[in-house]
Order: sequence, then structure tokens, then C-alpha cells
Amino acid sequence: MKRKTINFYPEAERYKDIFDEPVLSKTLIPEWYKKQDKYSSGIKVISDSTGQFNTTIKACMPVFDVITAGYVITTPADIHVATNEEGLPSFSWSINDYTCIESHALTQYDKYNTPKEFYEIGYKFINPWIVQTPRGYSSLFVSPFFRDDLPFECLPAIVDTDNHPIAVNFPFFIRKDFEGIIPMGTPMIQVIPFKRDSWSHKVNAYNPGFRKTWAKAERKIGNRYKTFFRVLKDWN
Repeated sequence: MKRKTINFYPEAERYKDIFDEPVLSKTLIPEWYKKQDKYSSGIKVISDSTGQFNTTIKACMPVFDVITAGYVITTPADIHVATNEEGLPSFSWSINDYTCIESHALTQYDKYNTPKEFYEIGYKFINPWIVQTPRGYSSLFVSPFFRDDLPFECLPAIVDTDNHPIAVNFPFFIRKDFEGIIPMGTPMIQVIPFKRDSWSHKVNAYNPGFRKTWAKAERKIGNRYKTFFRVLKDWN
């Protein structure tokens, strides 16, 4: 199968020499995931009740696949977050001639239930990179998966990046309990390209074939999904 290419272009000529390039998601594995032991007791044992290994989320390939899917655009500069006299966040950065963050008027999303741990006011990261995908491919832009350690959360969106000629900016909310510096190079948005297809759906009768297929996989104590069903994802 021919490899597809996603292209990242700087929004301005000087940006390529200033800002960090987008990177593979698999190069920014969350620290908690790295520290997580693959087995709940730290030792590989088989449960007497289930007959399976005592694996944790670290052994779940669907979780690994979503963490490492696609590419990550990182914050372009150090961003200082403080609380102003009105009790709202304020942002500053030292880089000249570039706006890292802009605000969104509350009237644009006043029906959205902002999670209580975040300020109600929305902001947006200004992205220095134009994303271009092959014809027929779009991009899912989403806050980096399993990164609850980040002081912000971006709102997810799908953009038809085979047609869109300018950079996509990223709306986000900032946590109420955060003050300090968001370092440059912090994972800001995860970019996952996908092929647009036309879909229909159908609800079917019970199919015993699925159960038979799973019964064959059940003969193996561990790594059933990885051994019998998972398809390797290739991101480069």
C-alpha cells in the first residue's frame, strides 16, 4: 500500500526557523503511561478467578494506538498564565511579532456546558502551521489523548485539510487552578488524518460467527487482541 503524506507548512516564511516542527505522537508518550507498570502488582501472575494475567491499561493496545496516533503540534513559545484583577486568566509571552493566544466571545458558545474545573471563557491557540492532506483526506484535531496533566483542553474538530489553505487555530479552556508557565514544546493538539468515505448503517440479527472467532482467541491467556485482531498502525 502506498504511503500517504501529511504536509505541514509554516504560515509565514520566518516561522520555520523559529517554531518547533510538528512531531510524531509516538515521540510524546505521557509520563504517567511510561511509569505505569504492565501488571497490577508489578509482577506477572495469573488470576485464579479469571485465568488471565493481571495486566493494566499499559497492556491495552487500543489505548496505546490512540496515544500514538498521528502527529502533535506543540505550543510555539513559553506562555505565562496569571490571574488578573477580575479573577480571570491573563496570558503573556516574550516572542515578538507573534500572537500565541486570542480570546473567544462568550456569546459564541454560551450554550456549551464548560467543565467546572475550567474557566468559562474560551481562548484559542494561534497555530503557526498549515496542515495539508492528500485529496479525499481530512484531519481530526483533538486535545492530546490521555493528557489530563495539561492545564488546558482543546475542543475537538474535523477540518477538510485537503482543501483548507490556512492554518487551523485551536479553541481551548484553561484550568482555574493553574498559574505559571506552559513551556514551549508542550503538546497542544493531536492531528489524525483520515480518509473521507460515505457511510450508511444497518442493524443486523445476531451472528454466531463472531462468538466462534472470539472463542478461538480465548484459548490464549493474554494478548488476545494484539495477537489475533490488531492491525499495526504506521506513522512516520
